Amino acid sequence: MITHLLKRFEAFEALATAELSGVARHTQVIGVPANRWVLREGRTLSGSYYLAQGRVRLFSPAAVVGHKSRDARSPLYPGHAAIRTLTGVRLLHVDTASAALLLGRADLQPEQDVLLPWEQRFLGSPLMRRLDAGVWQKLFSELDERPFAVGDDLIAEGERASDFLVLKSGRATVRRDGQTLAHLMPGDFFGEDALIMNGRRNATVSALEAGVVLRLPKDRFVALLLDRVVRFVECSEAGINLDVGEPGALAKLRQTMTALDPKQRYQVIGGRPEERALATFILAQQGLDAWAMEED
Repeated sequence: MITHLLKRFEAFEALATAELSGVARHTQVIGVPANRWVLREGRTLSGSYYLAQGRVRLFSPAAVVGHKSRDARSPLYPGHAAIRTLTGVRLLHVDTASAALLLGRADLQPEQDVLLPWEQRFLGSPLMRRLDAGVWQKLFSELDERPFAVGDDLIAEGERASDFLVLKSGRATVRRDGQTLAHLMPGDFFGEDALIMNGRRNATVSALEAGVVLRLPKDRFVALLLDRVVRFVECSEAGINLDVGEPGALAKLRQTMTALDPKQRYQVIGGRPEERALATFILAQQGLDAWAMEED
């Protein structure tokens, strides 16, 4: 029964029978009466939620979705800030642990069906929690694994950017002009700034110990992550303006964004489209609700 319901959703329609059965073991059917909050704004849920029956009102972005509509093929959560039922509904709750089956790790036995530590860190980031398990599946299937040795530069300051990178094992340090900016652990990702800005790397990432890095080509980064996370809108609901048009505005945003109120919505204005896209992306990394404004 659950496998039949799962096949209705875009994230699972291409899965083989064995994979689908694996996901079904981690899926619950939940009934919710009419006029109830499934998710209130400012709160979070674990896993992904899909609409199997009934109608709901969604917020940020706003929509009314019935189970027969095309929009219902995508998850209600993650993707929306709040969910309220309009009728009695049935929801499918897919536990994020089932992502281990979706990542193509056919060697896993049922009792081993857990995420590795680097996968937990990567998929548990605010950015990745915005995406559904189907995107995770595509992403992991396209990552190219490359080993590195102690002292290797994974990216070098000033070089042309061609990949988005995820550290699978080992540790690395981020340096610019001889200064250490950050240390990276397995599950951390990097290299997105230059891809979004269509520019050159703004820092060097060097290996502190041997490990493995996963690479995703720029065109697939744009299709799987950037275009799903960054929204350009011509007009918006009420939101707090963040202007990135001034020199040094992006660097200042990185320094101050931890002080921003996570209950607020932010609209990025000013600067070039690439700058607005990068600002929106890094706000999403912080778990903030933000979009980029279309400007002449």
